[in-house]
Amino acid sequence: MRFRRILRDQVVQTVDLLEIFLCLMVPVIVVKGVLDYLAQGQLFWLDYIILLAKSVVGFIGLSILCDLFEVARRYRSR
Repeated sequence: MRFRRILRDQVVQTVDLLEIFLCLMVPVIVVKGVLDYLAQGQLFWLDYIILLAKSVVGFIGLSILCDLFEVARRYRSR
């Protein structure tokens, strides 16, 4: 296999995992919002946006690192 094809396969897999990650993060943020509203009587929209952004950036960064190692391993072992 060519390097680009292996990389493209890994990126497609990572995008699918990102979709699942986002589907799991939305309920977490909603629950956090409900608990904040019940405990303090207000919502902290900026905090929720920052939480989501940091989570997504961290996931993408870790995925890029893992994908590069996996692509290099698969390319070398072919």
